[in-house]
Amino acid sequence: MGKGCFQEYDHDGWTGEVRRDLAKGFGEGRFKGLREEILSAKEKVLAKGRHRVVVLEFETAEGKLEVAVKAFGKQSGWKDHYDRVRGSKAARSFAAACFLQQHEVGTPAPLGYFDRWEGGRLVESYYVSEYLKGLKSVRDGLKEIYQQHGPADLLVGLLEKVGTTMRRMHDAGFCHRDLGNQNMEMTPRVGEKWGEVNVIDLNRGRIREELGMRERALDFGRLIMPSAFLEVLVRIYWGQKPPAEFRREFAKARRRFEWWTRSRKWRHPIRKWRRGHKSKGLQMKDVWIWDRKSAQAAITLERRERKKCQSFWNHVRIAGATARAAPGVWREYQWQMSGAFTKKVKLQGRIGMSLELADLEVEPQIKFLEKLGKVPVLLRFGHHEGRAQWERGLEVLDRLHGEGVEIMAALLQDRAAILNPESWCEFLDFVLSRMEGKVKMVEVCHVVNRVKWGVHSLKENTGLLEPLVELRERFPGIRFSGPACIDFEYHYLMGALAATPKGFYYDALSHHLYVDRRGAPENKQGSMGTVEKAGLLKAIARWSGHCEGKVIVSEVNWALEWTGEWSPVSATYQPKNARGAKVHVTEEQYGYFMLRYLVLTLCSGFVDQVYWWRLVAHGFGLIDERVDGGWRERIGFKMLCVFLEQLGTATFVEKLETEEEVYALRFERENDEVTMMWCNGRTFSGPWPRSSRKALDASGEDIKLEEVGDSPVYLLS
Repeated sequence: MGKGCFQEYDHDGWTGEVRRDLAKGFGEGRFKGLREEILSAKEKVLAKGRHRVVVLEFETAEGKLEVAVKAFGKQSGWKDHYDRVRGSKAARSFAAACFLQQHEVGTPAPLGYFDRWEGGRLVESYYVSEYLKGLKSVRDGLKEIYQQHGPADLLVGLLEKVGTTMRRMHDAGFCHRDLGNQNMEMTPRVGEKWGEVNVIDLNRGRIREELGMRERALDFGRLIMPSAFLEVLVRIYWGQKPPAEFRREFAKARRRFEWWTRSRKWRHPIRKWRRGHKSKGLQMKDVWIWDRKSAQAAITLERRERKKCQSFWNHVRIAGATARAAPGVWREYQWQMSGAFTKKVKLQGRIGMSLELADLEVEPQIKFLEKLGKVPVLLRFGHHEGRAQWERGLEVLDRLHGEGVEIMAALLQDRAAILNPESWCEFLDFVLSRMEGKVKMVEVCHVVNRVKWGVHSLKENTGLLEPLVELRERFPGIRFSGPACIDFEYHYLMGALAATPKGFYYDALSHHLYVDRRGAPENKQGSMGTVEKAGLLKAIARWSGHCEGKVIVSEVNWALEWTGEWSPVSATYQPKNARGAKVHVTEEQYGYFMLRYLVLTLCSGFVDQVYWWRLVAHGFGLIDERVDGGWRERIGFKMLCVFLEQLGTATFVEKLETEEEVYALRFERENDEVTMMWCNGRTFSGPWPRSSRKALDASGEDIKLEEVGDSPVYLLS
């Protein structure tokens, strides 16, 4: 909207500008009693406080028009003097809105501004703009997402709208200088598609030929959201790696805002006293968001904020538990390693598969599951999902139990389970009462060594377990596993075991043992590969007085390349066409590594069961549900089918002597033997450890045995 659409206004002591077609509506007498009208308004009050915004009706050539009128409060003399030179807040808001409209940046269309001066003092000042119905502030949009625990992609969709608008605004040359969550309003959402962002409260803004990094960073300084999502917004804004200068200015802006926030109680002690009775609302450290694409809790806090969640004394407790456990665990570990691969292991029933109950259709999953034979199944139940979803999950559990499938259940907490322990107790009581006699094991709590899963300390973990002391007596047929830590962080594992409440006992130690940052399962982290990690896990289980010696790996997979936000290591935001982190693998590597992981953990004798997470998942599963024409079996699914066909009921006998990084394990079947061979990062062309009548590749195809590499082969004797 160009300036030509407006005309100057000078009438009865009032000056300003107004849109030409509305000039008549602002004739003589319209401002008489306007302030009282605004102050006494009870309906359609958009903002209260010193600067009040209400919706009023004005006459136009075409009839009545609803407009938003912002009445600016009185101010000090020196500010009036400033406004005489630079223009009033209303005038600056009007000029800024015209500028943004000209550059196609969302803001309610400006209709005019009006000032009345008396003796050098600004007595009344109004800014009038288009009234857009149904607007919701970004602050309220975020609050709604927090209350519903996501999903994360809905939040990212909101940030994409905000980031795009901010970039367009800055590129046009406008710096808002007061851009809080409440100063951006969005048109109504349609389903999960967000409306357009409208920038408001423009009076502090500055128009420049070009904005520098300091001014761009300034508008990020006052935004309130979890730091990890603020980082997502920055990445959306730049569309690439942010410049180093922006990073420096961004950090300064955030520090200034943090100081300003903390100092408010000293700057405004009376205001603090008046508001002291009000609730502080949800803290950013307590925001918990579900990422349905990667099927996990989203990271909401950057590393610095995550560290603040865990107190010094929590680290002391972990260190103390580790120090007390270390001598005994180390002795047990050495004994365990001396017996690695020396005992016969029957594989039947040891390899399980996980299904997704909340975000995917169940029927197609069960059809693919049947191709694997009757393998154990793990079903997850999340506290955040709500009773309706728990019911649907329990219906699937009942169905699988009726079909004779062995079932393990995993119970996931969220931050609300910590903040509202009564709700957590109700969840446990509801699901466990329906599971008794139908499940072999229940894993309680989930990844308690990661802040993003809602547990900030060992004390909070203990609080989650305390209701189970009484529930275990009520449901004696249920066996429990835990404490379900993740990755090679066994110091926290020993701390979590030491924090087990009195009266509770784990029937198995379950752990999420990933190696996706090391590539192949044989690769070392320090001196520890998968076998050594599994051996140490077994040693901890046998040493601890809080659990049986049985070990279950209840979650493991590799992240697949080119799967964007659906990858567990690229979530929650990934720019389009980005490959993602280097730890991603191809579908073929995924299959190779999976088979090798299963054999190494189970046949070493250290792990009793492995549940693969999971059957269907675009970013990490054996079936890809996001392809045109229906779900697609990945090559890894075919490999697992062949593995189970060849070795699913076999018994591991021995690990054969081979060259370095060459692996050969011998299995007995009812009528013959099978030797499974592979190499890690090299090839091997003989001599072969045993003669064979037939050789199959990982996909079950007959091959002429000439060379073995990363892909396992089966030698049938």
